[in-house]
Amino acid sequence: MNLTDTECKKWYAVYTRSHFERKVKKILLRKEITTFLPLRKGKIRIAGSYRFSDVPLFRSYLFINILLNSEDYNKVLATTGVSSIVKKGKNPCSISDETIESLKKLVEKMNDEINVITEIKRGERVTIIKGPLIGTVGEMVKVDNKKCLFVVNVDILGRGVEISIPPECVSKI
Repeated sequence: MNLTDTECKKWYAVYTRSHFERKVKKILLRKEITTFLPLRKGKIRIAGSYRFSDVPLFRSYLFINILLNSEDYNKVLATTGVSSIVKKGKNPCSISDETIESLKKLVEKMNDEINVITEIKRGERVTIIKGPLIGTVGEMVKVDNKKCLFVVNVDILGRGVEISIPPECVSKI
């Protein structure tokens, strides 16, 4: 594969069968397709009891990085457990590299405390300028005197990841 092929690759969301996210990821990795499955600590129920484990951040979704007009697209659709690639209308809808990188940072540092500036208004796009999530881009969804909620939206799925942070380390975009 040459450098121009790598530059044209984009991220897409793949809708999987229920509880098949990890299996699909493993199969796609064997097919040499770059994947990203964001996981978080969560409580799961097994045989009537609960335990803590890594669970998908977005149930039934997995992210892939492929060239749309390549054999990789068909490989993904032919994978056991894959229902479809998320589309807007008839065309697969790509996800920005910025959104994927922000999700990766949030998943990696989610349990750490992060700071935000209180002059930011609800709904404004912001970036974290200090702390473990530096460079993460998202949207401010709630502002009060004690804490703020910072959200990274994955517009394609209509869902987001949200964390609480105090007011020092966020800047308007």
